[in-house]
Amino acid sequence: MKKATLFLLLILITSCVSTKYNVYENQGNFDNIQAGTKYTIFDKNNHKVFLNVTSIEKDSIRGTKKNQPFTIAKSDIKEIKKNKTGATVILISTTAGLLIMTFVIADTMKKIGEAFGHTIAGQ
Repeated sequence: MKKATLFLLLILITSCVSTKYNVYENQGNFDNIQAGTKYTIFDKNNHKVFLNVTSIEKDSIRGTKKNQPFTIAKSDIKEIKKNKTGATVILISTTAGLLIMTFVIADTMKKIGEAFGHTIAGQ
């Protein structure tokens, strides 16, 4: 049960990320990137940068990284992703609640069965 829960949580966490730019699909079109938004940027060497974008220039993207000014050339960007933290929290909370309710119902049914001398599984 614990392994299944951990696996489910891992899938939920990784599924709440949307790709806003990919060098192979968008080829220089940065229209989906907005100033004032926090993104995860991967450069062509697969280095990951968490950047709060402040402006999109003609040939670069400017922002802050750990409260320090940071600029990256558009030609060096491989992929830009946006984490949907709110959606992740809601999805994980709902899933955890459903798992707890399932466990409580199953445990209650088992105790009711034991009270009448047999379990639900017939053992």
